Amino acid sequence: MAKYFDTSDSGISIIQSEETLLPEYMPDELKHRETELQFIADSIKPLLVKKTPLNLFIHGSSGSGKTTCIKYIIKELSEHSSSVLPVYVNCWGNPTQMSVYNRIIEEMRLPLPRRGLATDEIFDRILQYARNYKKPILIVLDEMDGLRHDKLLYVIARANEQKLTFGILGISNNKSLLSRLDSRIRSSLRFSELEFKPYSEEQLLSILRIRAERSLVPQAYDDRLLLKIVRSVEDNSARVAIERLWKAAKKAEKQGASKIMLQDVEDILSQEPSFKISELNLSSEEMLIVDILKSGEMKSTDLYEKFIQKSPKTKRQIRNYLELLENKGIVESKEVAGDGLLKPRIFWLNKGGSNV
Repeated sequence: MAKYFDTSDSGISIIQSEETLLPEYMPDELKHRETELQFIADSIKPLLVKKTPLNLFIHGSSGSGKTTCIKYIIKELSEHSSSVLPVYVNCWGNPTQMSVYNRIIEEMRLPLPRRGLATDEIFDRILQYARNYKKPILIVLDEMDGLRHDKLLYVIARANEQKLTFGILGISNNKSLLSRLDSRIRSSLRFSELEFKPYSEEQLLSILRIRAERSLVPQAYDDRLLLKIVRSVEDNSARVAIERLWKAAKKAEKQGASKIMLQDVEDILSQEPSFKISELNLSSEEMLIVDILKSGEMKSTDLYEKFIQKSPKTKRQIRNYLELLENKGIVESKEVAGDGLLKPRIFWLNKGGSNV
């Protein structure tokens, strides 16, 4: 009888609202980012009256609330008015000029001919839509360093010189990203900068406390546990803290416990890679592999599929990135049984990171 996929549980439930602990959850109120939210809103308000907005470059460490704040503002903007078309683009998943245009077309709900269109033809359709409906477009370029080149920004800058059509919010962990742009683009788009400082320990604890109150039964945790999680997190990342609370709750629940113990936190920390991603100076492609493998070990075929969904590369190119990561001691692998000449491999993150 198969036992590994047994879905029966212990009968004890610690988690009462799991979605509150998941990355896609949007709180109804964002604590400790009121100043940043107002700054972003003030920057894009001119678009509502067809005036020139303040293009923003937003940077800060991972888990400091950049993306959540932007999505919160987009939601409020859409509820307030339909006179601006907001388009959210993750540049790792849409790294080319054409893929960004396609995201805009999706939001416009414009049909395209089956024969397909050239890049400049699609851009002309976008401009025509904006002019016909007198609707400026707010483009959010999240993980902006994922863009393969800056031609997209050049084209947008030129279009805005002729007639206001676009506002841009760029987001990145890399504060020096703007310095890499062509000086003509920087001059034309005139980005202002907004830095998201890391949360303080007290702020992060209050965020974690709110998530725990909304997701867990009251007797399942205490402030001592939450503080331990907060102090385990590098750069006071809210994303990591919430993820660790979720993992610890899942572990305790699986064991049939009625409360999350400090040892549960110790156990999940021991299962995480010991190297610090921020110190590795990895390429965007290498970082993508690391992010994919954070969920656990994975067969090469599944890894290729997930990678290609985010960034279209050949399998040979992906294998090269994997080899680089293995040489750096970040990733490990082993061959597994399979049909054909090329045996599939399983990859996982090296928890020791001894060669990093």
